[in-house]
Amino acid sequence: MIRNYAKQSGGLFPRMAGKIAAMMFMQYVNFVNHRQIGRIRYSLI
Repeated sequence: MIRNYAKQSGGLFPRMAGKIAAMMFMQYVNFVNHRQIGRIRYSLI
């Protein structure tokens, strides 16, 4: 969330929504594989 290069609010909100959706997807992958939810960095390995 810190680095966001959107010029207008119309571009900011979709970028933030995409980042939140990606985080939730990675947490779900960890949940399904019975891993710690907070370890999203290694969820696809």
